[in-house]
Amino acid sequence: MSNESKAAVLDVDGTLYPGALGVELLRALMAEGACHRTRAEGVFEVLRQYKQAAIDFPTMAARAYTLYAQALEGVRCDTVDALARKVWEGERHKLFGFVRPLVALLREAGYWSLIISGSPQEMVQCVADELGISQVRGALFTRREGHYTGSVDLSSGALGEKSRIFDAVTRGQDVRLERCFALGDSITDSALFERMGLPLAFEPEPALQVLAQQRGWAVATREDVLERTRRLLAVSSPESPPRG
Repeated sequence: MSNESKAAVLDVDGTLYPGALGVELLRALMAEGACHRTRAEGVFEVLRQYKQAAIDFPTMAARAYTLYAQALEGVRCDTVDALARKVWEGERHKLFGFVRPLVALLREAGYWSLIISGSPQEMVQCVADELGISQVRGALFTRREGHYTGSVDLSSGALGEKSRIFDAVTRGQDVRLERCFALGDSITDSALFERMGLPLAFEPEPALQVLAQQRGWAVATREDVLERTRRLLAVSSPESPPRG
């Protein structure tokens, strides 16, 4: 990894891509008969309950990851890897138009990018490969002897987890948080936003919108996200005094 002290953390679902890649993968697995259908249907039921405000976010995340892992129990890892690549080929055109220019802008400004997503690593790795980003972390389901065990190694979309992942990736690096950039759309990004000097809420979901208003975080849409990013990066020049 680069020793560059400026990091840019990018969310995927709802931010770079207008949907949830983990959901698309699960749908494909069900269509192929390549997972436990009842458990997979349970994931969708949990998501429905959350959307209807019947359960809170932490409950939804915990249940969804557990059921997702159980849906994969006994499935061959190479089957899921191959299907993830197939799903991505069908979804890659849906990346927002600003994404590639944004990655180029960050690179030109001396940032190294890190993708952290709540979707499975098998899917978000495809996004990272597409964009030429070497650092990527998604949800990890336990693998053993070429098969999934039904357990979860990393619930990357749980509250606070993205901040812990960032710390693990950058441990031992000279990273200046006041000059780091973060882009995301949901409450799962809030812990990072609290720490980063340059947070940008992208078309935020209601809970993040409220926090953005309270904290004074910049907000962007797909139409102005590049300009908003340029303005934030301009603040983070070597001559600028540290924040916080």
